[in-house]
Amino acid sequence: MHKSIACILSLFSVLIVHTFISAADKPIESVLPSPGFSEGWVMEGKVTSYTKVTLYEYIDGESELYFPYGFEIVGSALYVKVGNPNIALVADVFKMGSLLDAFGIYSNYRMPYAEKVNIGSEGFVTQSQFMFYKDRYFVRLAASGTLTLERAVFVTCAEAIAKNLPGGSSRPKELELLKIPDVIPHTEKYIAQSVLGNAFFRKGLIADATFDGEPLRVFVILDESVKASAYTFDQYTGYLKESGVQPQISKDTRGITLIAQDPLYKGVIVRQSGRYLLGAINLKDPVKGASLIDRLQSSITAP
Repeated sequence: MHKSIACILSLFSVLIVHTFISAADKPIESVLPSPGFSEGWVMEGKVTSYTKVTLYEYIDGESELYFPYGFEIVGSALYVKVGNPNIALVADVFKMGSLLDAFGIYSNYRMPYAEKVNIGSEGFVTQSQFMFYKDRYFVRLAASGTLTLERAVFVTCAEAIAKNLPGGSSRPKELELLKIPDVIPHTEKYIAQSVLGNAFFRKGLIADATFDGEPLRVFVILDESVKASAYTFDQYTGYLKESGVQPQISKDTRGITLIAQDPLYKGVIVRQSGRYLLGAINLKDPVKGASLIDRLQSSITAP
């Protein structure tokens, strides 16, 4: 009896794992609804896919943006309106490296003041396009043959695609690092390389904020370890000195803090805290920015 139960449980576990893997590895072509996404809209031809090798053929000049975010493949379909094939909708589904990477690409396109739509983890719609991300997928819908499409058309297509994607509506846990009142909602971005244009800031989060009534930007550099974070801090310090700037550096229980007038970003404050570098740029008085960095630091739940 016990052996039978064990066999059943083992088989059940295998089926669960197989189902999860199948959903995660679903062919990109099957994610786009066929023969159409709703009544009156049908797919013209078949889904076309592009890999790392061929992506430039589809979005030449823009493909390089996707590679740092773990791009694997994109499936593209053209849906035409029945009775008026000159009006169409282009649907692109990009498979990225992770949930954070999918958010990163999405955040590069997101318009802070566009209408937000609760599809996937987050989406927005305008008169000519709709974008959202879910799990490790970034979805981009665009009007073709016309400057505008009805909102309902975009939403219906987005919902049909979202049903075929794995995952739920969770957002990257890293965004919790920017969850302070000073940050302006929907301005957060994930940059996969060269944050603020500096190669030594390899990857991190940035966002617009207001502090003491003034606009500025905050950032969190994501390093793999405390040692790597210390090295990045030293690289930035060296960069400032080579630029003729003598930074003020102090150390206390909160970590090592640097204050300086950056050649590009004016008043800057940066603090190493565990494997993170927490910073703010464009400060009129970077010394006062310490309280802002304190709030960022309080959002860190693990070193």
